[in-house]
Amino acid sequence: MRTVPFAKPFFDKNAISDILIDIDRSLRGGWLTSGPKVKEFEQSFLQALEGQAEYAVAVNSCTAALHCIMLGLGIGSGDEVILPSTTFAATCNAVLYVGAHPVLVDVQEDTFNLDPEKVRDKITNKTRAIMPVHLAGNPCDMKLLQEIATDTRIELIEDCAHAHGAKKHGQYCGTFGSAAAFSFYPTKVMTSCEGGMIITSDSKIAEKARVLRNSGRGGYGPQEITMLGYNYRMTDIHAIIGSRQLKELRMFVRRRNELAEKYKFLLAQADWIKFQYVKPENVSSYYAFLVLLSENSPVSRDRLRESLRSSGIETSILYHPLHLQPLYKTLTSEVSAPVSEAIGERSLALPMWSGLIDDDLEYVARILLEAGRA
Repeated sequence: MRTVPFAKPFFDKNAISDILIDIDRSLRGGWLTSGPKVKEFEQSFLQALEGQAEYAVAVNSCTAALHCIMLGLGIGSGDEVILPSTTFAATCNAVLYVGAHPVLVDVQEDTFNLDPEKVRDKITNKTRAIMPVHLAGNPCDMKLLQEIATDTRIELIEDCAHAHGAKKHGQYCGTFGSAAAFSFYPTKVMTSCEGGMIITSDSKIAEKARVLRNSGRGGYGPQEITMLGYNYRMTDIHAIIGSRQLKELRMFVRRRNELAEKYKFLLAQADWIKFQYVKPENVSSYYAFLVLLSENSPVSRDRLRESLRSSGIETSILYHPLHLQPLYKTLTSEVSAPVSEAIGERSLALPMWSGLIDDDLEYVARILLEAGRA
């Protein structure tokens, strides 16, 4: 049977060759964790942001990055952090790790991103931060969120797990707030197998993150331990892979945008499908291509997904709303988020990765449209 993966990392022959050569050198050199290759990766990531941020700190996951940012900002017990209900568990978990209270808010109907107007309604004297998530690589309304954060004197933290290379008004996602966290998980726009990156222009956040990631030490060996830290180090092997992927990032984002436009063209006849709206001034990284089925869709989301699966096409339900998850029901306040619930019930993420070929994409569109006519 023909198969179309939902997502997979993309390495061409030259990239694989370069990575293996550098890994061989690293293995022979004997320094495998948080060594020179990690420093190179951090500097290269900053260069990719074209001077829009000052510090980069590599860690072993985006979750670790978010946790370090929370600690770096001094967020803790009694504080509140506002975030969207439509996101991955790690966004909320980072808030809980430091003993703060997550305040889950609904998202916009068109962009599927955190709704700034609903954010305003949830700000209290306990609010310490707003944490928008650039869902599927689609930039949030950062200018308005910046205004809200500035007016209320609270922090703005960006969850950029999906947003490598994404821009709003020419400014890179990850450079609007106090700090940002990126993910290099295998399905992301670029990967280091596992890994994360903290981006900030605040030297105090960066300095604290470097200590936190290394068990509370300022260096290696019998160094003084100055705080409760964690084993959040990135290895040089992962940094080698991430650095090589970073060289292809612009091409990856360009290709994903080409694929997204082709999807929109091929599926335009299906009036029961709504696409995630990307504003004209924005550049999405298209970590995922999301579609939302209308309430009167001729086929249910789950039935459509099964039809695609039976034809060898992998899809994903990106997220179920956090406020409906058993764990968070007990740890968050009562939430009204009808848009998030609709997205959880009727959205589907179609295959999207940088190595996806036009022929496979056309096959996906054909099977999807046939399922809607069945």
